[in-house]
Amino acid sequence: MDAAILAQLIINGILLGGVYTLAAFGLSLIFGVSGILNLAHGEFLMVSGFVIFLAFDTFGIDPFLLVILIAPLFFFVGYAFEKVLIKPLVMRKEHVRLASATLVTLGAALMIEDVFAFLSQGDVFEKSIDLYIPSIVWGELYLPSLKLVVFGIVVVLIIGLVLFLKYTYLGLAVQAVSQNRGGALLSGINTMRINAIAFGIGTMLAATAGGFEVIHSFIAPNIGLPLTLKYLVIVVMGGLGSFVGVAVGGVIVGFAESFVGFFNPAWGQTMAYLLLVAVLVVRPSGLFGKTET
Repeated sequence: MDAAILAQLIINGILLGGVYTLAAFGLSLIFGVSGILNLAHGEFLMVSGFVIFLAFDTFGIDPFLLVILIAPLFFFVGYAFEKVLIKPLVMRKEHVRLASATLVTLGAALMIEDVFAFLSQGDVFEKSIDLYIPSIVWGELYLPSLKLVVFGIVVVLIIGLVLFLKYTYLGLAVQAVSQNRGGALLSGINTMRINAIAFGIGTMLAATAGGFEVIHSFIAPNIGLPLTLKYLVIVVMGGLGSFVGVAVGGVIVGFAESFVGFFNPAWGQTMAYLLLVAVLVVRPSGLFGKTET
């Protein structure tokens, strides 16, 4: 393979992995705090992308400004989602609660997908914002400026999230619940409220990723569940509870799709699952997960 092509594929993989990482952070946070696998995570991404496209297409508002305006609203969507659909299950036995909550989020995902498929009037629409920023050409390398801007924003957001979790009272409470729910409860932390907050933050991150997805790629009604499964692959591959692992997993999946897609686009999506199996065979706890002692 030509060195220029190799470098181009590496760049494309990093840029692609950035948006994956942002959304996977949200899924990891929700699962780490509540123990619930939110299968509607990708649907919130899709809804956010569609709303941002609609606002841009109708009113011509800058799409990056729309992300700033709309993403925080999805915090309250996620907060309400947990309060209305997940919290009523909390008093059940753990295995029943987890199974019921997973089925509830799956039902919500399918319902949202069906609603948007219906709104498309039978056509599987694909929406993308037609935003042009001149790309950077460096020798034989092609650097898409739009994706570079998105990647830079993603990096800033992830750093901000890590600082929030490490240096604010609320962030420390979220970490405490994710590490030891019983101990956090004995310390006076309202674990039920933290559950809802985690859903809110996770959904807000998914909505932000949805805005970026429609800016440099596209959204469609049927992308939600496949994306959720991809984010789950990233979380498990990196190691449950490890944000560093999520970042590394996102980049690995981005690389895999970039390289394999270059030779055979049909295998780009499948490689994520093959990589997951390979990693778990070698290290069952994931790349950065804690091993049982």
